[in-house]
Amino acid sequence: LVIEYLLIILGSVFYATSTVLFIFPHLLLLGGTSGISVILNAFLSFSPASILMVINFSLIIVAFIVLGKDMGIKTLVGSTLTTVFIGFFEKIFCFEEPIVQNQYISAVIGAVIIALASGIMFYVQSSSGGTDVIALIIQKFTSIKIGKALLITDVLIVIIGGLLSNKVILISSFLGLLIKTLGIDLVIKIIKKRLVKK
Repeated sequence: LVIEYLLIILGSVFYATSTVLFIFPHLLLLGGTSGISVILNAFLSFSPASILMVINFSLIIVAFIVLGKDMGIKTLVGSTLTTVFIGFFEKIFCFEEPIVQNQYISAVIGAVIIALASGIMFYVQSSSGGTDVIALIIQKFTSIKIGKALLITDVLIVIIGGLLSNKVILISSFLGLLIKTLGIDLVIKIIKKRLVKK
Protein backbone atom coordinates (compact mmCIF):
# COMPACT_ATOMS: atom_id res chain seq x y z
CA LEU A 1 0.00 0.00 0.00
CA VAL A 2 2.86 2.39 0.85
CA ILE A 3 4.55 1.59 -2.48
CA GLU A 4 1.29 2.32 -4.32
CA TYR A 5 1.03 5.79 -2.76
CA LEU A 6 4.73 6.48 -3.40
CA LEU A 7 4.08 5.65 -7.08
CA ILE A 8 1.09 8.01 -7.09
CA ILE A 9 3.32 10.79 -5.71
CA LEU A 10 6.01 10.02 -8.32
CA GLY A 11 3.44 10.02 -11.14
CA SER A 12 1.96 13.30 -9.92
CA VAL A 13 5.38 15.00 -9.85
CA PHE A 14 6.20 13.80 -13.39
CA TYR A 15 2.78 14.82 -14.69
CA ALA A 16 2.89 18.30 -13.11
CA THR A 17 6.48 18.99 -14.17
CA SER A 18 5.76 18.04 -17.77
CA THR A 19 2.55 20.09 -17.86
CA VAL A 20 4.20 23.25 -16.52
CA LEU A 21 7.47 22.99 -18.51
CA PHE A 22 6.28 21.64 -21.86
CA ILE A 23 2.48 21.91 -22.21
CA PHE A 24 1.32 25.22 -20.65
CA PRO A 25 4.10 27.45 -22.14
CA HIS A 26 2.94 26.66 -25.71
CA LEU A 27 -0.77 26.43 -24.75
CA LEU A 28 -0.75 22.84 -26.00
CA LEU A 29 -3.82 20.66 -25.57
CA LEU A 30 -3.14 17.00 -24.85
CA GLY A 31 -6.79 16.62 -23.98
CA GLY A 32 -7.82 16.16 -20.38
CA THR A 33 -8.84 18.88 -17.98
CA SER A 34 -5.48 20.58 -18.58
CA GLY A 35 -6.64 20.98 -22.19
CA ILE A 36 -10.03 22.27 -21.08
CA SER A 37 -8.31 24.70 -18.67
CA VAL A 38 -6.11 26.07 -21.48
CA ILE A 39 -9.23 26.57 -23.67
CA LEU A 40 -11.19 28.27 -20.85
CA ASN A 41 -8.16 30.40 -19.95
CA ALA A 42 -8.67 32.19 -23.28
CA PHE A 43 -12.10 33.35 -22.05
CA LEU A 44 -11.64 33.59 -18.27
CA SER A 45 -9.30 35.67 -16.13
CA PHE A 46 -8.32 32.70 -13.95
CA SER A 47 -5.02 30.82 -14.40
CA PRO A 48 -5.08 27.34 -16.04
CA ALA A 49 -4.12 25.83 -12.64
CA SER A 50 -7.17 27.41 -10.92
CA ILE A 51 -9.57 26.22 -13.62
CA LEU A 52 -7.97 22.77 -13.46
CA MET A 53 -8.61 22.57 -9.72
CA VAL A 54 -12.35 23.26 -10.06
CA ILE A 55 -12.88 20.72 -12.87
CA ASN A 56 -10.77 18.02 -11.21
CA PHE A 57 -12.54 18.17 -7.87
CA SER A 58 -15.93 17.91 -9.62
CA LEU A 59 -14.81 14.75 -11.42
CA ILE A 60 -13.41 13.23 -8.20
CA ILE A 61 -16.98 13.15 -6.85
CA VAL A 62 -17.94 11.16 -9.95
CA ALA A 63 -14.98 8.79 -9.30
CA PHE A 64 -16.23 7.99 -5.79
CA ILE A 65 -19.78 7.33 -7.02
CA VAL A 66 -18.96 5.20 -10.09
CA LEU A 67 -15.50 3.68 -9.45
CA GLY A 68 -15.88 2.94 -5.74
CA LYS A 69 -14.17 4.02 -2.53
CA ASP A 70 -10.68 2.54 -3.13
CA MET A 71 -10.21 3.98 -6.62
CA GLY A 72 -11.98 7.14 -5.53
CA ILE A 73 -9.49 7.73 -2.70
CA LYS A 74 -6.48 6.98 -4.93
CA THR A 75 -7.83 9.30 -7.62
CA LEU A 76 -8.48 11.98 -5.00
CA VAL A 77 -4.85 11.69 -3.85
CA GLY A 78 -3.46 11.60 -7.43
CA SER A 79 -5.61 14.48 -8.62
CA THR A 80 -4.97 16.64 -5.56
CA LEU A 81 -1.21 16.09 -5.69
CA THR A 82 -1.06 16.73 -9.44
CA THR A 83 -3.09 19.94 -9.11
CA VAL A 84 -1.04 21.16 -6.11
CA PHE A 85 2.25 20.33 -7.85
CA ILE A 86 1.13 22.17 -11.02
CA GLY A 87 0.28 25.27 -8.97
CA PHE A 88 3.58 24.96 -7.08
CA PHE A 89 5.72 24.43 -10.19
CA GLU A 90 3.98 27.34 -11.97
CA LYS A 91 5.42 29.61 -9.27
CA ILE A 92 8.90 28.01 -9.31
CA PHE A 93 9.41 27.65 -13.06
CA CYS A 94 8.87 31.27 -14.09
CA PHE A 95 10.71 31.46 -17.41
CA GLU A 96 10.30 34.39 -19.78
CA GLU A 97 10.30 31.97 -22.72
CA PRO A 98 9.50 28.25 -23.02
CA ILE A 99 12.52 26.05 -22.26
CA VAL A 100 11.85 24.21 -25.54
CA GLN A 101 11.13 26.75 -28.29
CA ASN A 102 9.75 24.32 -30.88
CA GLN A 103 6.09 23.46 -30.19
CA TYR A 104 6.31 20.03 -31.84
CA ILE A 105 9.36 18.97 -29.82
CA SER A 106 7.79 20.36 -26.65
CA ALA A 107 4.61 18.37 -27.36
CA VAL A 108 6.59 15.15 -27.89
CA ILE A 109 8.72 15.55 -24.73
CA GLY A 110 5.70 16.58 -22.66
CA ALA A 111 3.58 13.70 -23.96
CA VAL A 112 6.27 11.07 -23.29
CA ILE A 113 6.67 12.22 -19.66
CA ILE A 114 2.89 12.42 -19.13
CA ALA A 115 2.47 8.93 -20.64
CA LEU A 116 5.01 7.61 -18.12
CA ALA A 117 3.33 9.49 -15.25
CA SER A 118 -0.20 8.40 -16.18
CA GLY A 119 0.87 4.81 -16.85
CA ILE A 120 2.36 4.58 -13.36
CA MET A 121 -0.78 6.04 -11.75
CA PHE A 122 -3.21 3.93 -13.78
CA TYR A 123 -1.25 0.80 -12.87
CA VAL A 124 -1.96 1.38 -9.15
CA GLN A 125 -5.63 2.18 -9.87
CA SER A 126 -5.16 5.94 -9.51
CA SER A 127 -5.13 8.87 -11.92
CA SER A 128 -4.37 12.55 -12.18
CA GLY A 129 -8.12 13.16 -12.21
CA GLY A 130 -9.98 14.97 -14.96
CA THR A 131 -10.85 13.02 -18.09
CA ASP A 132 -8.71 10.16 -16.72
CA VAL A 133 -11.74 9.48 -14.49
CA ILE A 134 -13.98 9.23 -17.55
CA ALA A 135 -11.44 6.89 -19.19
CA LEU A 136 -11.38 4.70 -16.05
CA ILE A 137 -15.19 4.51 -16.17
CA ILE A 138 -15.08 3.51 -19.87
CA GLN A 139 -12.46 0.85 -19.04
CA LYS A 140 -14.53 -0.47 -16.12
CA PHE A 141 -17.62 -1.11 -18.23
CA THR A 142 -15.94 -2.12 -21.54
CA SER A 143 -12.89 -4.08 -22.75
CA ILE A 144 -11.24 -0.92 -24.12
CA LYS A 145 -7.67 -0.31 -22.89
CA ILE A 146 -7.11 2.82 -20.81
CA GLY A 147 -4.99 4.60 -23.45
CA LYS A 148 -7.63 4.11 -26.15
CA ALA A 149 -10.36 5.19 -23.73
CA LEU A 150 -8.40 8.40 -23.09
CA LEU A 151 -8.02 8.97 -26.82
CA ILE A 152 -11.82 8.77 -27.16
CA THR A 153 -12.42 11.28 -24.35
CA ASP A 154 -9.61 13.68 -25.25
CA VAL A 155 -9.65 13.92 -29.04
CA LEU A 156 -12.64 16.30 -29.03
CA ILE A 157 -10.89 18.65 -26.57
CA VAL A 158 -7.81 18.76 -28.81
CA ILE A 159 -9.88 19.46 -31.93
CA ILE A 160 -11.93 22.25 -30.28
CA GLY A 161 -8.86 23.80 -28.68
CA GLY A 162 -6.89 23.56 -31.91
CA LEU A 163 -9.64 25.19 -33.93
CA LEU A 164 -9.86 28.03 -31.38
CA SER A 165 -6.12 28.65 -31.61
CA ASN A 166 -4.05 27.86 -34.71
CA LYS A 167 -2.90 25.09 -37.03
CA VAL A 168 0.48 24.61 -35.29
CA ILE A 169 -1.17 24.12 -31.89
CA LEU A 170 -3.76 21.76 -33.41
CA ILE A 171 -1.14 19.55 -35.11
CA SER A 172 1.38 19.57 -32.25
CA SER A 173 -1.37 18.90 -29.70
CA PHE A 174 -2.79 16.01 -31.72
CA LEU A 175 0.72 14.56 -32.08
CA GLY A 176 1.18 14.86 -28.32
CA LEU A 177 -2.21 13.25 -27.65
CA LEU A 178 -1.38 10.22 -29.82
CA ILE A 179 1.99 9.77 -28.09
CA LYS A 180 0.40 10.15 -24.65
CA THR A 181 -2.47 7.70 -25.19
CA LEU A 182 -0.42 5.03 -26.98
CA GLY A 183 2.42 5.53 -24.48
CA ILE A 184 0.18 4.93 -21.45
CA ASP A 185 -0.81 1.44 -22.64
CA LEU A 186 2.86 0.70 -23.41
CA VAL A 187 4.02 1.83 -19.93
CA ILE A 188 1.37 -0.32 -18.22
CA LYS A 189 2.34 -3.31 -20.42
CA ILE A 190 6.06 -2.89 -19.56
CA ILE A 191 5.34 -2.62 -15.80
CA LYS A 192 3.17 -5.76 -15.89
CA LYS A 193 5.82 -7.71 -17.86
CA ARG A 194 8.58 -6.72 -15.42
CA LEU A 195 6.48 -7.77 -12.42
CA VAL A 196 5.64 -11.12 -14.05
CA LYS A 197 9.39 -11.79 -14.60
CA LYS A 198 10.06 -11.10 -10.91
